[in-house]
Amino acid sequence: MFPKLVTLAVIGLMLMVVPPALTLRYTVHNTKVIFFEALHQCIKNGGYLAAVETPYQAEQIWTAIKNSGASTSQVWWVSGTDLGIEGSWLWLSRNKAVGTIRGWTNWMDGEPNNSNNVEHCMSLNGSKNGQWNDISCEATQFYVCEYTY
Repeated sequence: MFPKLVTLAVIGLMLMVVPPALTLRYTVHNTKVIFFEALHQCIKNGGYLAAVETPYQAEQIWTAIKNSGASTSQVWWVSGTDLGIEGSWLWLSRNKAVGTIRGWTNWMDGEPNNSNNVEHCMSLNGSKNGQWNDISCEATQFYVCEYTY
């Protein structure tokens, strides 16, 4: 009984210590859709539109994009949006504020800028090595889904 209890305690501690980012996998979808269709497709397939909360996740997503064979100069949807309150960005898939983890963000210089007052959804800009840009939610882009192992 005692070895089972110790094993259970060790596994529990490991699960508390292993960063959640290490339990995610990403799929890249090279079909252009609007933001909410991308969100819907990810959920329909048992995942979520990706949230890029850490540099490690950004690296993993960028690796998945490169490994997909897609041109790295394209643009991909992720789940960031400020549709509720202008300038208050959140990860729609996680209902968490962008920058929650140690204040990390990856915006391109001068972004987000809400150009023409219509840019409320976040994309990864391939020509900028996956940095973020705000664009119209009605634009058609590729997208990245995330799944928990």
